[in-house]
Amino acid sequence: MLDIILLQHPGSGIKLLEYRQDHTKISSVHADIFSGFMSAIQNISTELDIGTLILISTEGSKGHNCIIIPKTYVNVILLVDNEDPIDLWREQGHLIAEKFLQEFGNNYHPNDVTVFKSFSSTIKELCSTHEYCE
Repeated sequence: MLDIILLQHPGSGIKLLEYRQDHTKISSVHADIFSGFMSAIQNISTELDIGTLILISTEGSKGHNCIIIPKTYVNVILLVDNEDPIDLWREQGHLIAEKFLQEFGNNYHPNDVTVFKSFSSTIKELCSTHEYCE
């Protein structure tokens, strides 16, 4: 089950949009910290030239997969239960990135995050195509 989707500006690491499920325990403050953490990890991967980070996993009864869809103009970060199909979420992340860029283009202004709020309805629509969202 999906917990949260973050859309992030790749150059600055600014969180553009946060889409969350009702059941998620991650607060907005934690989502901001998580977004910053993801930005730092992605920058380290680039600096060390060790490849592109696309998945972080935890295990245990509350295990999760953090699936990263890095695009030139937007990063899509999905936090989902570790039992969920990773390939489905990767495909969903690519669709979200594609729709985002269709709507806002490549030259959007990441500092005005209020313009991206309407995109939540697009994410909700994409999520409604399978049983892993509420």
